[in-house]
Amino acid sequence: MKIFMRVLMGLAVVVLLTGQANAQVDVRVGGGMLLDNSRWGGSLAVDIPIGDLHPTYLSPFVEFYRSTPAPGIHVNEIPLGASLLYKAPFSEQYGVVYFGVGGGMFLARGTSIPITNAAGNIIDTISISATNAIVTAGGGLNVDVSDSMGLFVQGKWFRAFTSGSKNEVSLQVGLSFRLGDD
Repeated sequence: MKIFMRVLMGLAVVVLLTGQANAQVDVRVGGGMLLDNSRWGGSLAVDIPIGDLHPTYLSPFVEFYRSTPAPGIHVNEIPLGASLLYKAPFSEQYGVVYFGVGGGMFLARGTSIPITNAAGNIIDTISISATNAIVTAGGGLNVDVSDSMGLFVQGKWFRAFTSGSKNEVSLQVGLSFRLGDD
């Protein structure tokens, strides 16, 4: 949990240092799933403009998924990091298409599993815990429903830098909110 809070605080500092006082910031909040084993969860991302010449954005994100590999055992999987996004107009009235690449951390935390002897006495516990660096790429579509709100759908691929890791793909849908001046 300490690492999670440190990374979150680091992302907040980056957001504050790179943002412009009069910038238009997009916040995306949604639900989704990791396609492998249908792990459901949610996501939060903040798109901060970083260039005046090109529609590029720094997009810190955090996602949360929960799996139940066995009865009574729960694993929380938390990808968090930042992406560099490029947004292109979908149409003048309807929103944007976006894609980008980035990196961050993948945190896995789970319930402790007791190890018992033949008599049923607990002799040890195994904790489910891992923290790995990840690389990510993705894209999506944001459709405006008003001047300050929209609906988004996005897909994201990520992979941890660890032996035996596999490609993870998530699909997410939700609401986007536009904050600040144009």
